[in-house]
Amino acid sequence: MRRVTKLGARRRGSSKEIIVRYDAGSRSPKRTAAATDIALLGQGCGESLPSLRRIPISYRLETNGERLYRLCLALVERNLADKQLWQISGKVAVVFARSAIQKLIEEFSGGALKDKIDYCFEVRDDLGTGYWRGAALGEGKLMAAFELQACGFLKIGAALDALEEQERFLGTAFYYLLRRSLYKWIRIYDHTDAECYNEQLHEWMEQEEPESRAAYEFPPVEEATPEPVRTAKDWTDPSARRLLRRHLHGPYSTWIQKLLTLHRLSRLNGQVMRFEGEYDDPPVPSLLLVFRENDAIQACFDHESERYNETTNEPTCAVCFRPEVGDEFDAAIRTMAIFLKINMELAGLITLLNGMEEETHAGQREHRAEPSLRAA
Repeated sequence: MRRVTKLGARRRGSSKEIIVRYDAGSRSPKRTAAATDIALLGQGCGESLPSLRRIPISYRLETNGERLYRLCLALVERNLADKQLWQISGKVAVVFARSAIQKLIEEFSGGALKDKIDYCFEVRDDLGTGYWRGAALGEGKLMAAFELQACGFLKIGAALDALEEQERFLGTAFYYLLRRSLYKWIRIYDHTDAECYNEQLHEWMEQEEPESRAAYEFPPVEEATPEPVRTAKDWTDPSARRLLRRHLHGPYSTWIQKLLTLHRLSRLNGQVMRFEGEYDDPPVPSLLLVFRENDAIQACFDHESERYNETTNEPTCAVCFRPEVGDEFDAAIRTMAIFLKINMELAGLITLLNGMEEETHAGQREHRAEPSLRAA
């Protein structure tokens, strides 16, 4: 798994706390005995000051607290949180909402993404760390967003070779449909991105003085790309599906079934936010898709990923909603569920296909102790 760390501190939650304390001094209230040489100069009125014992000694003021409490209410109304969690959260709304959503995500994913792809999740009432930092979303609206922390690493070359042995272009159909399905929901880095980077390197070299051009190195992306992938043209989703379905009961049926499930999920409609100018760059890739470990595609990614921290990137997936509007809240939950399910299916493929790579090239790997998903 490749670690992606963003610069700058991020403010979590939307609460600000102001503490007002009453200090009654060090004397115990039970110590009521007075000195014997002190007497009243006049008759008392019989009235006494009210006790401060039941007055709260701390107060919590929530920024945009009305939206926050509406979110908490929506979670309770849909049985996504309960009274017990409210007590555990110390009756603090922001902690309650965060805990409820985190618990919901963990129960839904069941740990399927662990050591595969790492996201963090947050709910905000502004656009976050984008170009228009702190810009409002609109009256009463919230943004729920998944942001990438570490991207997945999928080595697909050995699996494509095995599929091509079954039938010409079967591996290419698998590769094509996988990329098409993922691109609808997450950003991936594959051989086409590496080709674009190579072209950019050539443009930079041409702008240099002749004596400086020799310093440029160009990863052999074309050589690293399998011949069927390079030569196959005019693929469509239906044509790829037809070829793959012919092998649903073959030796690699598990791979194909999981890919077709992922493809079906990717075609579902979600209310994903589209950003126009709020961030400097698109999302960081959630998946590095290479043919072999340490190939030219991976080399290009390693160079490009060094610049990801220099800009503000869009969230991987974000939804905008008003908690009190049932249709909007339900659409947001549904969109997040689709996103998680797609990533869960992808995580399953990563396990299967990287396992194939491990078995095929067990004697060729230079770093046997290195996990297939690496943190960088």
